[in-house]
Amino acid sequence: MDESLIDVICTDSSKKDCAIKLDGVYCDGYKENASIGVFSHFHEDHVKRLPLCISSYDILIAHNVTFEGINALTPSMKLREQWMPQDYDTKYNFEGGIVRLLKANHIPGSAQVHVEQADGKTLLYSGDFGYPDVQIREADYLVIDSTHGDPWYDSKTNRKSVQNRLFEHVEEQLKSTQCVLVLASSGTLQEIVHHFEACCEKRMDTDIEFVLETKQKKVLHSIYKNEKSRFRDIIEYRSRKFWDLLRTGKKCIIFSTQLDVLDDDLSGFYKILVDRYKFANNHTIVPFDGGCRFNLAAHASIDGIYQYVESVNPSYVVTDNSRSQYGRQLAKLIEQKFPKIKVVSRPSYA
Repeated sequence: MDESLIDVICTDSSKKDCAIKLDGVYCDGYKENASIGVFSHFHEDHVKRLPLCISSYDILIAHNVTFEGINALTPSMKLREQWMPQDYDTKYNFEGGIVRLLKANHIPGSAQVHVEQADGKTLLYSGDFGYPDVQIREADYLVIDSTHGDPWYDSKTNRKSVQNRLFEHVEEQLKSTQCVLVLASSGTLQEIVHHFEACCEKRMDTDIEFVLETKQKKVLHSIYKNEKSRFRDIIEYRSRKFWDLLRTGKKCIIFSTQLDVLDDDLSGFYKILVDRYKFANNHTIVPFDGGCRFNLAAHASIDGIYQYVESVNPSYVVTDNSRSQYGRQLAKLIEQKFPKIKVVSRPSYA
């Protein structure tokens, strides 16, 4: 067993947003003199080092949807020739072997990264994933994002069911209030809008206006570009139409990623917070004064991690401690559950 094949490589003393090493492939971070980079999804903590990578890597791989999301957030990125957008389970051949992206069930376009070496050894990086609706491919070496299994996120829920309940809850609130604020991270936010427009059995009343920040509207239309016609005409936040909307009292849903910088004019509106807080005892919906929290289970529970590890069947596991300091605890839990697997946490914290 060659433990040097996988690691978490940090470029500075902060030990944050580090690159995941799968032999010669580096994921979600920057490694000096590296040639091939992969980005699992477009959440900020996973693409923060992209500007460094774009200036030095020869090849950059991402799912087609992740590529569109990145370019909507940073349009200049699309012009770089290193990009090799891929669909799930498509082979990218390089000198050392094959790279595949596997469905991760986190946000649209999210992927696991699987590397098959020329000698037959297999390496896998989970990225952020939701179990059980995740694509499984066995690997000898596995790196797990350590946000998973953290008791802060350890709850079980059905995403589709929660999205339906979220739709019903918003619809009910709009019977008695002018506007509802839906606050979530980029990617999750677009998934909610898409569900309201294209996936729910019942479509939101077309008289209700949808509002999105300009950049998040671009992300929506980029990652769902083949379904753009299914979306109503969305008003941009802080545009003239938006202020007219508030002034006339027309009903609306304001979708936003920016909980702390919303205008004072919106402070009294009903708020729905998605995937930002602890959900103890598997409570999917938690009311609070002035709103409600919904858990879409964007991260796997500890039981989901156990089933995932068992299915992947690795001999060596590294837990990524650069995005969650829960890495050491998660390594111990996996080691106790699977005593035949060697498990370590990287990087180590003082």
